[in-house]
Amino acid sequence: MLTSLVLVTGLVAGSYPAFYLSAFEAIKVIKGNFTSQVSAAGIRRSLVVFQFVLSIVLIVGIIVIYSQLNYIKNKDLGFNTSQKLIFSFYTGDTQSKMPSFAGDLRQLAEVKTVSSADNYLSQFVPRDHGVYPAGGNMTTAIDAQNISSDEHFVQANGIKIVSGRDLRLHDSTRVLINETLAKRLQFNAQTAVGQRLYTQYPPNPVTYVEVAGVMKDFNYNSLHGDVKPFMLVYDKNPVDFNYMVLSANSKNYKDLLGKIEALWHKDLPAVPFEYAFLDAEVQKQYETEITLSQIINSFTLMAILISCLGLFGLAAFSAEQRNKEIGIRKVLGASVTGIVGLLSKDFLKLVIIAMLIATPIAWYGMSKWLQAFAYKINISWWMFALAGLMAIIIALFTVSFQAIKAALANPVKSLKTE
Repeated sequence: MLTSLVLVTGLVAGSYPAFYLSAFEAIKVIKGNFTSQVSAAGIRRSLVVFQFVLSIVLIVGIIVIYSQLNYIKNKDLGFNTSQKLIFSFYTGDTQSKMPSFAGDLRQLAEVKTVSSADNYLSQFVPRDHGVYPAGGNMTTAIDAQNISSDEHFVQANGIKIVSGRDLRLHDSTRVLINETLAKRLQFNAQTAVGQRLYTQYPPNPVTYVEVAGVMKDFNYNSLHGDVKPFMLVYDKNPVDFNYMVLSANSKNYKDLLGKIEALWHKDLPAVPFEYAFLDAEVQKQYETEITLSQIINSFTLMAILISCLGLFGLAAFSAEQRNKEIGIRKVLGASVTGIVGLLSKDFLKLVIIAMLIATPIAWYGMSKWLQAFAYKINISWWMFALAGLMAIIIALFTVSFQAIKAALANPVKSLKTE
């Protein structure tokens, strides 16, 4: 495919000068009568406009993508990702050691809270239950994703409880639900507390749990989707847990991690010490977007370079064609600034035309891209204005060399044959 692309590109690029030169009539060329120059100039200008359209579209893409990624990075997710360490336990033997390891961690002064659960925030939640209030049944049940944890999960992750209370030790039939689930069950935050939620999956009998409290909605998954009904279920069995969340309060992570590693090797001597930071795990949800931004950066640089080369060549050609005109203007008293402005004005028109074409294209493309996010920025006029300003600056910088060179040239040399 790459070989074919190179061949096709070379064929298309070479076909224009080949057909253009072969179309000349020898007698007209000798007489200096180039009748096809008008159409050729139009083609050259059209190509420059096309190149700048691509450049402006890509520049707008960079601005929008970086604005969205910055919005994601700074958005309040409803839980705290700062200074959170994640530890993973993959086997039954390591899971059985979790209580003793957690107990040792809690003895460290730099450790605020330690919690164990079958999942951690920012990861896909595979478990769900259909639940319904008294008087309902499974046909009207609301599907609620859930995580099983100990009584420290809310505190360790900085989740806010808007009504009721947190989970406590031995809360075997108590759960916490989020605001979205409360609304779907037709409760508000206050009336949901104390309600029984029922579920049944035949041949199992009907079981129930009681709502201990309502959590403020938080984005436990990526911002690509809305907050879904969610339930935090108390579980006291450590073998059901695979992960541990540690909330730290330390400015010296090297020292803290050294202490944690020593405790790890004491409790789990045969297991390699591994950990992850929660904020880094949250950012991994947007690896596709981060990769896309890097790809667009590269394409934008290439597009700008190609546009500059095209504009530079057009400026050089235009300056050569207007060589005698510039000489006459200088003889008649035109200033260098005036001549530079005269030559630059035509090229700015091309960039403005490119801006007018690129703006709706960029708006449509980035609007479609943003539809992948439930939480997104608004595309603003300043993004297009900034992209256009950058294109104008790039164009002026590109043509200024040729314009200044032509304006400073000695008019005697261009007019001596007249």
